[in-house]
Amino acid sequence: MTLEGEATSAPAGTTIVYANQKSGGPRVFGALAMLLGGIWFIMALLGLVDAGDQIELWSADETSYSWWFYVSPLLSAVSAGLFAYAGFLLWGYKKQGVWIGFGAVGVYALQGILQSVFLGMIADEVGDAVGAEGLGSFVAGAGLVFTAIGAVCCGLIVALPLLMNGNDLDDE
Repeated sequence: MTLEGEATSAPAGTTIVYANQKSGGPRVFGALAMLLGGIWFIMALLGLVDAGDQIELWSADETSYSWWFYVSPLLSAVSAGLFAYAGFLLWGYKKQGVWIGFGAVGVYALQGILQSVFLGMIADEVGDAVGAEGLGSFVAGAGLVFTAIGAVCCGLIVALPLLMNGNDLDDE
């Protein structure tokens, strides 16, 4: 433990040291990351349960991409678990939580990009069958936009404690 601050001399010849308190930012953002990661994890598990219905909805049982509807929720669950764990580390003022959080955002971005590509291909096949040309491009583009927005927001949640006052985070 280190004490930071300026020493001042009291009239009686004693020395008083004022210690700086740690910022509450890492705790706030850690709690937010744990909350969002927990909700995201539950949603990923529900997506895994719902994978069969998604295959029917997208008419993907006739394509070779139907396996993606099982892999995507698993990747989401991994990134959500990592994000919640990063929040737990940030709650404890651990700098490692920032880096694990960035890893979770990376897994999320990879999953989102792959999701956009696969759903775009499936939507192209479905769109061609029903006469809606360009459906795949729209689905893929919208997916990439939402993935980028989510990655930036989640990245900021784990980066702000480091940017606000990185001295409060322990290197352990």
